[in-house]
Amino acid sequence: MSNHKSQIFSPHFVYECLSLMEQFPKAKILAGGTDLLVRLKDEMNQHDIIDISHLKELKGISIADDKIKISALTTFSELIENEIIAENADVLVQAAEIIGSSQIRNRGTIGGNIANASPAGDSIPPLFVLEAEIETSGKNGTRIIPIKDFFKGPGRTILKKCEIISSVIIPKNKDYRGAFVRLGQRKSLAISKVSLAALFKVEDERITETRIALGAVAPTVIRASKTEKFLIGKKLNDETISEAEKIICDEVSPISDIRSIAEYRKEMCGELLEQAITRQLF
Repeated sequence: MSNHKSQIFSPHFVYECLSLMEQFPKAKILAGGTDLLVRLKDEMNQHDIIDISHLKELKGISIADDKIKISALTTFSELIENEIIAENADVLVQAAEIIGSSQIRNRGTIGGNIANASPAGDSIPPLFVLEAEIETSGKNGTRIIPIKDFFKGPGRTILKKCEIISSVIIPKNKDYRGAFVRLGQRKSLAISKVSLAALFKVEDERITETRIALGAVAPTVIRASKTEKFLIGKKLNDETISEAEKIICDEVSPISDIRSIAEYRKEMCGELLEQAITRQLF
């Protein structure tokens, strides 16, 4: 067991946080703590902690022109209650509503869920279909990164040393119908075995645009590009939905783990797509 005596730092400004990260490169960043504190307990080690929960610069939701900025410390409860998000990103609200318990939603933050980089993170598929961008703050200034380029694998992102997520930027999406569906051991308080987020734009009973993202079926969240392409211009009927289910199942290569087996995950991708289409378009 390490003899290191942990220290807890509580910066009040982002520049202070970045300075501490440079000074203590092994320190853990604490936002809501819903994932980090569990991991620290399991590791049975002591760690220096940089508690960023007091950073006012990383709180709030704002809108300017056609962009919505969700600050990194926004909790899932705040997402659920926000009218701007409800009007423009209902698919994200649907995901937030089934994340953990009410206590978890009150503490867990969108920035923390992204930084955790779990392929099963429930906020991430909605952000993929919303074509979100991740704004980061570091010693060399800020970066804007498309979310599709942000993840390198389970638990790994392209964040540099001394760099944190400062906000999530999404475009207005009022013209889309969105759905988030998932399969877990239970409706809530369980990690997703498979999850799916979808946006649809429909004109004259035909899909004119669609975006579909899947979680927990690959090392990172993925877009179902072949299924999206197939659905464009299609009039929805049983035959179209059945063919789309086959295509999406062929797009994924899930693994077997403690939560589920690969074959079941693959089959359920089609089932979740049908649920998403039925929920929003019928």
